Amino acid sequence: MVMLMVDTCFLIDYQREVKAKHRGKVAGFLAAHSEERLQISPVAWGEFLAGFQRENHPFIRFACDRLDILQSDVEVASIYRKIYRSLKADGNLIGANDLWIASHAISQGQHLVTRKTSDFRRISELSLIEY
Repeated sequence: MVMLMVDTCFLIDYQREVKAKHRGKVAGFLAAHSEERLQISPVAWGEFLAGFQRENHPFIRFACDRLDILQSDVEVASIYRKIYRSLKADGNLIGANDLWIASHAISQGQHLVTRKTSDFRRISELSLIEY
């Protein structure tokens, strides 16, 4: 089974599809992976939650039912350090949150599911699935 970690934009795009009552790329991806439990970094989850005014929003409950929110650890921080130094040395730094999300996916041996591939492609160790 393929291990999948979703990025913040995945949830934002899916929320837009649901609100518009439109079956788009995210809904199609979810249908194709309906048997798999998706995971999310606590950083991506925090970014997503920041967009809501109420904590009991129905979409938050839906996301909690479908996602496992992972815990961070020392290995994630070590990977972050390594990638940060490499990208900085090359003059190709990406945003700190994206770097944490990528580090978490790498530490878990997971593919990162995102549409925002331009920054993430700078990290050679990261396996991406673009939806």
